[in-house]
Amino acid sequence: MTATLKYALLSHIKMELMAKLVRGKNVQEALEQLQFIPKKSAKALYKVIKSAANNAVTNAHKDMNNLYIQTIDVGSGPKLKRIRFTSRSRISHYAKYRSFVRVVLNSK
Repeated sequence: MTATLKYALLSHIKMELMAKLVRGKNVQEALEQLQFIPKKSAKALYKVIKSAANNAVTNAHKDMNNLYIQTIDVGSGPKLKRIRFTSRSRISHYAKYRSFVRVVLNSK
């Protein structure tokens, strides 16, 4: 079963750091690990994995204990370009990055 998160207001590099921690692990073990990491990307990834697990249990009638994370694909999304006013009537440019996450679960 799969679940996707689109246009998350996080950099894909920061999201990839959390994805590396849980890639290939059991779903319950991954959820326990992500639950106690104090990062925004860990919270977002927790929700996506939990959603994929619930999809597998309700739609495909799989057992939660036998599920593991087969793949986690993290990609960059469109960035929002913003400006900030600085001294002497100048502006500075900055970007707010977005990311996409796709989680695929499989049973053992």
